[in-house]
Amino acid sequence: MKESVLVTGASNQLGVFLLPRLQTAGFSVLAVSRKAPLTPLEVSPGVYWSRPESPTEPDCMPVRRLVSCGPIGLACETLDRHPDLEQIVAFSTSSVVTKAGSRNRAECEQMATIASAEERLVNLCESRKIALLMLRPTMIWGCGLDRNISLLARFGRRFGFIPLAGAASGLRQPVHADDLAAVAVKALSEEPRLRLESVACGGSTLSYRSMVKKIAGACGESVRVVTLPPRLMMASVRVLSSLPSFHGINIEMVRRQGQDLAFDDKALRSVLDYQPRPFEPVAADFFVPEYTRVLQLPA
Repeated sequence: MKESVLVTGASNQLGVFLLPRLQTAGFSVLAVSRKAPLTPLEVSPGVYWSRPESPTEPDCMPVRRLVSCGPIGLACETLDRHPDLEQIVAFSTSSVVTKAGSRNRAECEQMATIASAEERLVNLCESRKIALLMLRPTMIWGCGLDRNISLLARFGRRFGFIPLAGAASGLRQPVHADDLAAVAVKALSEEPRLRLESVACGGSTLSYRSMVKKIAGACGESVRVVTLPPRLMMASVRVLSSLPSFHGINIEMVRRQGQDLAFDDKALRSVLDYQPRPFEPVAADFFVPEYTRVLQLPA
């Protein structure tokens, strides 16, 4: 019988790439979504979709491994529902560090909630002797579902330019979602099972300005990079944040363009031979790949 892996947040950008990698590696997969039918739906051999509260599990279950691609709080709830879990790979965010002191109240409260959920998950795993790999990725990109790099690309395609605030010299390390999926699958195959907390960076460390130039280049020659005075940029962001397509952006994002948000993940690279790709986006990186769609829930 194949080993089984439960995946929460399976419909987000991490799940998009994780499901085919798990299938290729020979795992049976139970992908969790509130949009799934109550009875598990098999979309491909060994790949099922189910609701979190589903009372019925396919024959390949119970699962002993969890990959949490969604909220950390959901990972804690899942741990309560599945007493047989022995190993967890949980994706959080490096923002718990970079946004902890944000002047934006909503951001600050959100990061406090995530940090609290992280602590609870660590404590639960320690008390139940569950192997936990906690990864905090930097800016994730790769299939157009993120609200950082892809948001900039959508803005550029819509308006013909991407604005920058002043020098925008702060360092960034964008990480491709497929590289994170690959390291998760590798961790599941490690013996003894890995216990580690680490950031997970991309293969390039570059300025925010250089990153935006590469995004604009991937969007086509018609998209330009325009430098604005920081105060004008903040005023513009206040207006944009009222539009549905740009809900959630705020002036703290403008301020952070000049801040270094770079980390050292050599422990992860050493232990799991993690070798993420450099940041060289192309147009296809802003859309979900066709080969991954067959494992997602039917529309």
